[in-house]
Amino acid sequence: MDTNTEVKEAITKPTEEKKVSIVNTVEDIKKLLSQLGTDNDPEMVLNSLKKEFDNHELDDNVNVSPGSNLYKTFTLFEFDKGVLMSAVIPERYRTFCIDFNRNLQNEFQCETPSEKATAEVVAVNFIRTLEIQYRINVRLEHGEFGDLGIKYLAVLSKELDRANRHYLHSLQTLKMSKQPMLEVNIKTQTAVIGQNQVVQSNNK
Repeated sequence: MDTNTEVKEAITKPTEEKKVSIVNTVEDIKKLLSQLGTDNDPEMVLNSLKKEFDNHELDDNVNVSPGSNLYKTFTLFEFDKGVLMSAVIPERYRTFCIDFNRNLQNEFQCETPSEKATAEVVAVNFIRTLEIQYRINVRLEHGEFGDLGIKYLAVLSKELDRANRHYLHSLQTLKMSKQPMLEVNIKTQTAVIGQNQVVQSNNK
C-alpha cells in the first residue's frame, strides 16, 4: 500500500462519536480528558480534514499552509513526504533531498521511526555541505577578498567542516543502528576482591 492510499484511508476512516458524560469523580475526569484533544492532535486533524473533504471545502481552494489540516496530515507521513524536511533547506535542493532520504531508507532498510529519522538527518546534513560549498564558490567567483570577505570565507570554511562532520557522524550512526549487536561472554577463573587478595574458583 503506497503512502497516498494511506493518507486517503486515514482521512476517510470513520470514527465513533465520543459522548462526554457528567463529571462526578476523578475517574470521570480521566475519562473526559481521554476523549479530548488539541487542534494539533493527529486524530483531531484527520477528523477535521475528513469534514473538509466531505463538505467539498478543498475542491476549489486547496490550502497547504503550515496551519492547514492538509499540511498537518502530510506531516504525519514526514519520512516519506518530507514536508518538514523541505522547510529547513533551500528550494533548489528539496526534490533531491526527498529522493535521497527515500533512497537512504531503502539502502539501510529503515523500518522504525528512529531509523527513518536518522536517515532524514543524514539527508539534511548532506544538503548543508552542498549549500555551504555553493556559498563559498559564489564568493570566490566574485573575487571579493577584502577583510570582510576573508572573514566571511573563514566562517564558511569552518561551517563546511562542521557540516561535513555532522553528515559523516549521522551516516555512521545510521550504519551502526543496522549492524547486529555483538554479544560477548567472559568467564574468569580468578577474582581480585582486595589488595593482595585473590580468590581461586574451581569450575567443574
